[in-house]
Amino acid sequence: MKTIALVLAGGTLLAGCSYESQEPSSPALEALPVSQTVSEMPKPIPAPESFPVDEATARSSWKDGVTLFENGDYRGAAERLRVAARGRKDDASCRYLLGLALWKSGDAAGAEGALVESVTLDPGRLTGWINLARVRHDLDDRKGALRAADKALEIDPTSADALHQRGRALMEQKRGPEALDALKTAHDLDPDDGYIANTYGLLLILTGKPGDAIAPLEAARTALPHVAYVRNNLGVAYERTGRTGEAKLEYQAAVDAGDTGGRAMRSLVRLGATDTTGTTDVALSAKSE
Repeated sequence: MKTIALVLAGGTLLAGCSYESQEPSSPALEALPVSQTVSEMPKPIPAPESFPVDEATARSSWKDGVTLFENGDYRGAAERLRVAARGRKDDASCRYLLGLALWKSGDAAGAEGALVESVTLDPGRLTGWINLARVRHDLDDRKGALRAADKALEIDPTSADALHQRGRALMEQKRGPEALDALKTAHDLDPDDGYIANTYGLLLILTGKPGDAIAPLEAARTALPHVAYVRNNLGVAYERTGRTGEAKLEYQAAVDAGDTGGRAMRSLVRLGATDTTGTTDVALSAKSE
């Protein structure tokens, strides 16, 4: 069960940001849609037929669901855990894992419902509120994400993950000073978390402080060296502080890592580092876990 507990504490989502830089001489920033790291599914996983589930079936379905989840078969896990949940009306843990399985299968709406049921049954579960905030970010429900993050902080005011989700929600609501405060505190509490460092650095760029963004984005690069949007954001920070050579290296690293959306490639084109034609914008990758 220790392994399961560690798995249940996980879960990531990405957030978009439409802030604009306060630098009057900076090129326009590109507003990006919300993205997610989990696999996209063509349609939600169907709920099981309405039938009674006895304790033995619920227990075996729970065990199957946990095994499938740990093996990365999130869709299969969700199907088994839904059966288990029908036979365990008051089991918060079953609904919590079901929520994560649905989310990782691409069904954010279903995940939200399961996680709401979980935290209703067990309002003291810190990770339940944190992951509910992540799912609500994925659903573009920033106010709901903020409420969930604040609930998590009532349980543990020193939770870097909860502060991160609070900062993301505030950032999306363009409450810049509050967002910076939350993200700085989160980064100070857990400086090795690359996702927190990336979000903090991103917001510093977007609020016209690219020089201040370099340190957290370098920390994000150390933690997440092969994540394209981290390398792209660091490239933007370097470029805006006149460190063009280093910016080119980061943009190239972002291209090598996948460069979703072609943002880093466009920056390389603009800086004359490639002969491929492209646009002339500096595009920040507004992703965050």
